[in-house]
Amino acid sequence: MPQQPLYVRIADQLAQDIAAGRYAVGTVLPAEPDLAAMLQVSRSTVRAALSSLENRKLVSRKKNAGTRVESDKPQTGYGANLSSLPDLIQWAQECARVVQHTENVVMDTDQAKTLGCEPGTRWLLVQSLRFDAAPHKSAVALTDAYIDERFADLLPAIEQRPSALMSELLEEVFGLDLATVEQEVQGWKLTATQARQLKAEKDGAALKVLRRYLTPDRQPVLITVSVHPADRFAIKTTLTRA
Repeated sequence: MPQQPLYVRIADQLAQDIAAGRYAVGTVLPAEPDLAAMLQVSRSTVRAALSSLENRKLVSRKKNAGTRVESDKPQTGYGANLSSLPDLIQWAQECARVVQHTENVVMDTDQAKTLGCEPGTRWLLVQSLRFDAAPHKSAVALTDAYIDERFADLLPAIEQRPSALMSELLEEVFGLDLATVEQEVQGWKLTATQARQLKAEKDGAALKVLRRYLTPDRQPVLITVSVHPADRFAIKTTLTRA
């Protein structure tokens, strides 16, 4: 597997420092510029590393209050602030993809209605697991990704770059513009098959997240359906009154 991104390695180093007591629970970490100088990395790398620590529930961050150490042990669940495409990209970098199965499919009427595409259209189905970068290495998602068959040649890149979003790869390889993503989130109970693949309890609580990646003329070329066990994943958003 390719080397983890620099900010993930920095986050792991800081997590180890917290666990060892260098930064005690209740204290505030050095400011971003100071950490960047100490670790000899950019401030943007430090910022991404601190976001990763926040996702692990090791720290909390508040404007003008710094980064406070909240725990010396990461939670087994995985919280993700997925309010933008950059957030989604960061999450993908932290949770590497392992492809489980691929096949060519033709959408029937019911499936097309559920996914939001045309019946009779042809797609490449890529099923994969995403694994948490934290030490316990739990699978945090089981994803069925449907790729428009015109872009089925993307499969080698998907397998070779497990930390990249498929939407990123579609843009890089085929020059597509996929700046618009429709997202639907619903409560879900794990089926027996899903539970077995995720090593979770059958009928266990889960989140089901459907995303449609749209071209500028609003045609879906990538549709993903991800199932996340409820104790391993949460989606957090911030609402601001206009």
